[in-house]
Amino acid sequence: MPSYPPAHHLLRDLQTQSEWVSNDECIFQTPVVPEVRSTTGAMALGPLFAVADLALVSTAIGFAEDDWCGTLDLAIRTGTPVVDGPLVISCQVLRVGGTLITTKAEILDGDRLAGTAIATSRRMPRNPEYNADGPAPKVIGVPHHWGLATSGFTSPINEQLGLIQVAPGALELEKTPYVTNSFGTINGGTTGILLCAAAESALGGEFTAADIEVRYIGQAAEGPVRTMSEIVRVERDHAVVDVTVVDMSRERRPIATAGITLTLVT
Repeated sequence: MPSYPPAHHLLRDLQTQSEWVSNDECIFQTPVVPEVRSTTGAMALGPLFAVADLALVSTAIGFAEDDWCGTLDLAIRTGTPVVDGPLVISCQVLRVGGTLITTKAEILDGDRLAGTAIATSRRMPRNPEYNADGPAPKVIGVPHHWGLATSGFTSPINEQLGLIQVAPGALELEKTPYVTNSFGTINGGTTGILLCAAAESALGGEFTAADIEVRYIGQAAEGPVRTMSEIVRVERDHAVVDVTVVDMSRERRPIATAGITLTLVT
């Protein structure tokens, strides 16, 4: 029977460890390895987003009874770069509704505050075609390791995902089992990496993504998916880019959209 994530998957290679430290707080830790760093030497926003998405939606699942959850929106604000690691995402639940669950998190570089995140997740039935297992039980004080002995990146994360630049700001990604989520579409964290990479590509690599607000609005069918970028503002020290991800197999139907703030690479 299928389980999620499969043995070879982005969420395994991030080598994250999670632990419920109380009934309503879950802490995730991820090593800052060379493959997830940007040209500045700090952890890139894309892989940070992927860990935050995993952390926030997993925390929501802890309050969804027998249901699964999917991310509807996620916003990250960074203060200082995550340089030394580990990346720590400390999550709590703000509100549990009948359908929607809101979670928030502090982002830390080791024990130093580096940013904040907030997300809304929607409860939905689990898809047994991609995940035959129910939600993992919430056991306080017992670490859960997402990686396996064979997990870990063998190339920079954007290369490992297979991102291809079609034009500045237009990147394409095939839908493969490595990036598919438990509902059969492209994983939300992967989408965040794609969005950040597209915004940086649109500006010729002169800026690095710092803050992001993402709204998920659809699911990819066969793929590939491609980004469409619009430069909103470019100033001396920062820029703003809007990016939309579309499904090429469904006549460019949008599946996610984001506003991304970038800072000048120095």
